[in-house]
Amino acid sequence: MERESYILKSTDTNQYNIVLISKDMCRLQEYIKFVEHDLQFIKKETYILFDLLLNNNIEDRYYKCLYDGNKFIRNSLKKVENDELNKDVISLTSSYYLQHQELFDELFYTNEYKSIILKELKKQV
Repeated sequence: MERESYILKSTDTNQYNIVLISKDMCRLQEYIKFVEHDLQFIKKETYILFDLLLNNNIEDRYYKCLYDGNKFIRNSLKKVENDELNKDVISLTSSYYLQHQELFDELFYTNEYKSIILKELKKQV
C-alpha cells in the first residue's frame, strides 16, 4: 500500500510483518489514521515498524508501535535501535531510500549531510 506520505511494505522476517517507510517530512501524527485504515486487513495484534528517516535522521529513524488488529495503541510507540533489528529489515528500508533518492531533495539538510546519509544507507544494504 502506498500513499503520498508513506509506503507500507510486507517483510518475510519474523520480527516485523509490516514496515512503514516515510516518503516526506510529514509527522506520523498527521497520517496515523490513514495507516490504521490501510492496515484493516491485519486482524491480529502485532508490532508495526516505522522508518521515519525523512522526519528525523539516520540515528533516530526506527520506531515501533503495537497495532491491536484495529488501531494503534499510541502509548506503545517506542524507539528501536538499529542493533535490535534484523539486518534484512534494515536492508529493505535502506534499499528503498537508495532507490528513491529524490525523496531527499525537499529536505532541509545540507548537501554534505545528505551525502553522509546516503553513504550510511549504502553500508546498511
